[in-house]
Amino acid sequence: MLLLRETEVDILVRNRRSLILWGTALMATAIALPRGWGFGLFTGFMLASLGIYCYAFRNWRSEPGVWMLAGFLTVVLAPCWAYFEYLHWQHMFAPGFANNLKGGQAWNTIRLSTDAMISLLLFAKTVRLSTTVAIQNWKRTRKVAQTPIA
Repeated sequence: MLLLRETEVDILVRNRRSLILWGTALMATAIALPRGWGFGLFTGFMLASLGIYCYAFRNWRSEPGVWMLAGFLTVVLAPCWAYFEYLHWQHMFAPGFANNLKGGQAWNTIRLSTDAMISLLLFAKTVRLSTTVAIQNWKRTRKVAQTPIA
């Protein structure tokens, strides 16, 4: 299902600060560790960006016009997510991928592939969040926008 339930949106919005904090901590850890040991740079970035989007959508039920921001993010992020997903699966099924696992590059390949998979799942959650907020906010606030100002 493409849309999130309202309770899922509320949980994400409520935990926006922890998403930003954990994402920043994961990125800092991946950068601070020696090369080849760090894990989670892309995942940390996607966690932090999900937290930032949740911060922008904190009044998604009542604030008119949030649907425009959410719709814009959906239109911009959905093709990016689809392209990154395509590139990841193309890399996974490439002929040389299995050969990299046999050599000394096995940890780097597995580490980067796992980080990419987790970050793509978070990216998909971000696209689903923005799509849900765009639709639900428009449904809730369109009547407010149609009332004439006296």
